[in-house]
Amino acid sequence: MAGQMLLLVVSTTLILALQTQYATAKKLPNFVHVCKRSDPQLEKCLVKTIESLRPELPIGIPKMQIPALEPMVIPMLVVNRNVEALKVKATIKDIRAWGGSKFVLSNLKVNLEKLNGEATVVLPNLFVNCTYDIDGRLMVIPLQGQGMYVGNITNTKADIKASVEVMKDKKNRDYFQIKDVRIKLRVGDAVGKIIAQNNNRNNDAITETASVFYHQNRRAVLDIVTPIAEEIAHEFALQIGNNILKTILYDEILPKELP
Repeated sequence: MAGQMLLLVVSTTLILALQTQYATAKKLPNFVHVCKRSDPQLEKCLVKTIESLRPELPIGIPKMQIPALEPMVIPMLVVNRNVEALKVKATIKDIRAWGGSKFVLSNLKVNLEKLNGEATVVLPNLFVNCTYDIDGRLMVIPLQGQGMYVGNITNTKADIKASVEVMKDKKNRDYFQIKDVRIKLRVGDAVGKIIAQNNNRNNDAITETASVFYHQNRRAVLDIVTPIAEEIAHEFALQIGNNILKTILYDEILPKELP
């Protein structure tokens, strides 16, 4: 879940930072802070651009295709993995998370000539709830059953590197698509409660065993599942990021001269 939330932050940050001399079709909202493209402190100015968006992020910015972050809603995720320490098939539904708009951005670097950039994003707290249907194994512990998860994910850090490329729309206008994005995640901690909903004593016992094992081995478990979150985050970044890209004019976000 932390990976998905970070994607909105990452996409908004890097996409605004990587605009060059190409234009799309829509105008930016008036509240967006604008930077001069030759600004010698461009990264600092672009941080102000990100901060100008922050008050609107809880409810979303439809004109820029940025969905609401308070809560962020993901209808469903399907996970199917079979690796040495984790074999799992899971459907996670009705995911809601609060805290995404409180992200902390640092280490923003932009190369306008090469159309690439990088940044670090930290999410101090994500409060999450969802329903699940899972069948599998974590190390030697079986995972099975249906229910609800309510939890808090803390101090999630993402180191992101991204590049874009120029595309043409049907009217021969230039716009960007994300060419590549690399996300390295580390979840500080995650605590929560699993509420089984299948009224099966055997599955209740499996759930309790898994919960105890997790709380006794949190760091190891988080490290095992982090690559899955990174894969999901990558796909999410491409989808949301490319939607945002189509809404931003370079001449407005980084004009040659400020009005």
